[in-house]
Amino acid sequence: MNKYFKISTILLVTLIVLMFLGSFGSAAEQKEFTLVIRMMDSQDKWFKENIVPQFEEKYNVKLKVISFDTMWDIEKMLKMEKDSGKFTIGLVKTPLEMTRVLTAPGKDFLQPYDDIMKVDELINLKKEYDYLAIKMGTIDGKLYYLPRKLETRVMIYLKSKVEEAVANWKNFEAEIVASLKEANGYGLPAGYTLEVDPNEWDYYDVFVVSYYWANTPYFGIKMPRMAHRGKRYGGTVQGLVDRCYNMDASQDDILKMNTDPILDMFEWEAVYRKYNLYNEGMWVDPWSGGGIWNAMKDGKVFLAMMHQIDCFFIHGGTHPTMQGYLVNPDDLGEAVMPLGISVELDADGKPIRTGSRKASTGGWWWSIPKNAPYPELSVELAKWITNHENHLAECKTFGMMPVRKDILDNLGEAFPEGWMGEVFAVSIRQLKENGENTVPLIAEYSDVGKNYLAAWYDIIVDENYGEAGQVDRGYIKKVLDEKYVPEQKAILGAGYPE
Repeated sequence: MNKYFKISTILLVTLIVLMFLGSFGSAAEQKEFTLVIRMMDSQDKWFKENIVPQFEEKYNVKLKVISFDTMWDIEKMLKMEKDSGKFTIGLVKTPLEMTRVLTAPGKDFLQPYDDIMKVDELINLKKEYDYLAIKMGTIDGKLYYLPRKLETRVMIYLKSKVEEAVANWKNFEAEIVASLKEANGYGLPAGYTLEVDPNEWDYYDVFVVSYYWANTPYFGIKMPRMAHRGKRYGGTVQGLVDRCYNMDASQDDILKMNTDPILDMFEWEAVYRKYNLYNEGMWVDPWSGGGIWNAMKDGKVFLAMMHQIDCFFIHGGTHPTMQGYLVNPDDLGEAVMPLGISVELDADGKPIRTGSRKASTGGWWWSIPKNAPYPELSVELAKWITNHENHLAECKTFGMMPVRKDILDNLGEAFPEGWMGEVFAVSIRQLKENGENTVPLIAEYSDVGKNYLAAWYDIIVDENYGEAGQVDRGYIKKVLDEKYVPEQKAILGAGYPE
């Protein structure tokens, strides 16, 4: 073999090696895509430190994590990307309220997991999650949304203040009866008792304890000490929808906006407002969840309707930022929603209408854009975020309601800290009460919600609920019929229930 043949062979081998290395380098080239989220600052930071880097390392991926401000921004972002032709977004954290908006006819923003995964893999994946959470993420038989967490409001309260009110409310019984007689012509329901256990309360019980607190000085000051969210945003709308469901509303009732359950909701809100039971910080500041946490810290609120993450922040959790808002964290109690009954009583002192303890179930899901650059990696990221280890860690740290069956079926083992288990146990009981109730899952829901906010601010905050400052159900209906039902019909068009 001559030296030229040897050199040629070496060159050929070298070229083949270089070509192989070049192919390998290309195959191993790091892929990039964008993850769109919305979280509290502390949770955002934790997520980026404990979930994102580990996924990037395992899959040799670079994730760009960006945040949206309001849920309506999601559609704008996806539309902008679709129109630009530059596709970078791989996964989007999506609230329930937007799930039908993004898949409405003509939108074509998302692709179902069915189109990315093999049939048997998808079937097995669905089995890992709560049935209702999967059902809520399924549209036209296809899974468009993989669950991240469920949410429901429960009633939270300070145990010591409830015990005090139960023991001493009769000091104000005459005043309470006189006030309610103005509202319903009767007073307290016949045979009324205030139960020790808040899980047994109805709307009259909430009135009684709140009246006691509002007229008893604490820290040398008398003020109303009940609240719910009042900021002009989706959280307040959810609370109003919850109260409609308490009054036995159907989704058609919510869309109609002037039927008995809706009037019952507005009438109770008006009664609580007229008799100074709501802390006005709700609408003056106005309060979202954080405002209520601080109000509880300052002794301004003893009872509110809140969800799981609220409970963790108020009590104090495992994350360093969750220092708690109470001097005595064990004073925080949770109960299912109060039983909805009508303000109106019959001649025998019994409620004319009785509702339920139902509220709406909400939550967040992971969706994949129609033009995601690497849809298979999008699926892997959604699975990674919600695998047993990562999901449990995030639930423990931030009070997220679990959606994995292997956690829900073993709450005691998953959450050995007693108070955590209590929060989730009450929440699961509330979810069972809710059944399949959600906010109306229609593309127009966000505008419907804005209409409810406008009506609540008008009728309740501005006390436009009757002549001469009296709560008048007929007057409330007139306001709704003249100002807000026409707007509702304009929003819904042919979809307005007749």
